[in-house]
Amino acid sequence: MRAALLLLVLPACTTNPEAPDPAASSLRDQLAHEAHLLVIPSDSTGAITARRKTSAGWAQQQVALTVTSGELVTTPGPADHLTLTALELGFAPVLIPSTVLGHEAQLTNLHLRLAGPTPVLPTWNGDDEAQASTPLDLALSWTLAIEGKQLPLGAPRLPALPVTLQLTGDGSVIHAELGIHARGELWSWAGVVKLSDLELGLRARTPPGDRVARDGRSGRGIAPRRADRKRRGPELRVRVRLAPGRC
Repeated sequence: MRAALLLLVLPACTTNPEAPDPAASSLRDQLAHEAHLLVIPSDSTGAITARRKTSAGWAQQQVALTVTSGELVTTPGPADHLTLTALELGFAPVLIPSTVLGHEAQLTNLHLRLAGPTPVLPTWNGDDEAQASTPLDLALSWTLAIEGKQLPLGAPRLPALPVTLQLTGDGSVIHAELGIHARGELWSWAGVVKLSDLELGLRARTPPGDRVARDGRSGRGIAPRRADRKRRGPELRVRVRLAPGRC
């Protein structure tokens, strides 16, 4: 059952509501709003070098880092800048070989996150590709477990790490590749254990099915309607006609 109702509205002093932005047709359009990307663990890799001081010198070994989760959030900034408002990564426990610490050990609860919003100035190649390079202040948190005993190390202070970011898109999806290549010593524990030479290669994208059309008032994505959504109950359609006139 359907019913139609026609209303005639007399002239009144009103303000036109802000219309929603049209659907984005390029990466540049997409980045004019907040963009939320999820890291793809299966397409991301990482490694770091662990060293321990011994009577014979330094014993070292490269340790793989397995990315388990992550997100990247950008917002538009002033004067063609882009602001990285969030970057957060989670890692699987890292096994440190006994040749490094003398005992089998693990780094657990390993997280790397952006210390604060950071503006970057991208270089554009058309409207669907952008690149940027910038040092980022990243905070690392972890727990060291040796033979099952957890040792709280606190949050080590890292130097600003050089990061490269490449963004591509077509108005319907954003793809990102982020690389961190930090050479040299990053952290030292009592001068006997050191971590150095961090390598991270990350891939991220906007969630599948996330529409680019956005509400002009909130900047938040509009959820797609399901074609198979069932209608419930009678449908009432209301049409509003504005009569001409002046305030």
